[in-house]
Formats: sequence, C-alpha cells, structure tokens
Amino acid sequence: MRKRDVICVRFAPWLPYLCVALFLMSFALLSRHTCAASDCLSISEIFEQVQRRYAAADFEADFFQQSRIEAMGIVDTAEGHVCFRRPAMMRWHYRIPEEYLIISDGESVWIYRPADNQVMVGSCAGYFGDIKLAEFFTEPRKLLDDFVVRLSATESQKKDLFVLKLLPKKKRPNLVELLLTVSKNTFDILESVTSNAFGDKTSIRFSDFKFDQGLDLSLFVFKIPKNADVLELEGQ
Repeated sequence: MRKRDVICVRFAPWLPYLCVALFLMSFALLSRHTCAASDCLSISEIFEQVQRRYAAADFEADFFQQSRIEAMGIVDTAEGHVCFRRPAMMRWHYRIPEEYLIISDGESVWIYRPADNQVMVGSCAGYFGDIKLAEFFTEPRKLLDDFVVRLSATESQKKDLFVLKLLPKKKRPNLVELLLTVSKNTFDILESVTSNAFGDKTSIRFSDFKFDQGLDLSLFVFKIPKNADVLELEGQ
C-alpha cells in the first residue's frame, strides 16, 4: 500500500447530506375521522412511525441518483445499492456509470474507486463533523433536533404521499433545503431532494427495500488493496 504525504481531498459536496434524506416513515391506523388516518398525523407522530419502521437491525435498498450543478448546467446520473446496519454502519455501492464504494464502520470512512485503485480515508468525526450520517437512518427521530420540518405546499403532495420540507436549524452552505417524498402506506422514503446555497440539487429515488437481512459486518469494513493510492479525506 502506497500512501501519499497528507493529501487532503474534499469529497463531492452532497455526500454528507445525500442520505440525510433516506428512510423516514410508516402507516398508523387510527379510528375513523373525517380526514384520512395518515393525513391526521402530526409531524412528531409521523417521525414516531418512521422510527418503528426502521427499528430493524439492518436494511438495504436500490437507488437512482440525479445531481445537477446549476452554474455549469451539468446533470449526472448514477445508480447502485445501499446498506445500513446498527448502530452507525453504511455501505454505498455505486455501479453505474462508474463503480465506486463509500463504506463506514461508524468510526472510519473509506471511498474506493476500483478503476483508479484509489482509496480516500478519514474518520467519521473528522470528516462529517457533528453530522452523524448513519444515525439519520437508524434514529430518524433525531432529524427533529437538527431540522425544522413541515409539510411542503407542493404539487407533488398526493393522496398516497407525504412531501416533507426540512430546513436546517444551523446554516450549512451545502444544505439549505431537503424534500422527502414518503409513502403514506408503508412510510418508505421514495425520493429525497437536497439543495445547496448555489442552487445545485441532488435527488435520490429508492426502491426494493429489505429489512433484517442479517447483513455481515464485513460489508462495513474496507480492506485497502495492495499498491492502492491512499489519500486523506479533509475534515469539514
């Protein structure tokens, strides 16, 4: 393994937040009222149901991502598979158009590009700062600590969907707004859209959700290949 002398790299600006959006809700049957049961839920009640939905030891899903860089008029797409395991482990496997991995065991994070045999390595605390990324999927109620949440007044609001708007309580140039599209029937997150201060947007659509699959711990630890080019991730 070859390691460069303290080379700092800033990863794509959406990474610390792309998954903030992942997985938030479930359906609660209430007694009959003049409004539909799910429509009568408050924001806090919605998050309680999400917590129940994602109480599994682990879960995984397929994803399709579209990122737009406003200033350059560039739109990129990618797709792959994502896995999470309690308490704070995650694995993003991008497969199209280029294969690469984002892996974390809750303490360290690795970003690996096989085509270049390049690995970027850092600590979760140093790179993500106070954003405990994986907890957004295993402890969704904690979103209420960091975001102001309300139902979005949008045309996307449909009978069978919630569209939630989340605004960060602390100013973050890389995240000014997060929209979540959620199924009222299952409370699976179907899509997230993040926006930054520059007008850039990243949307991620999720499908084929699976819970409690007994995901192996080895999925969340990365073994650096021989002769890989190792770079240090820059902290926030």
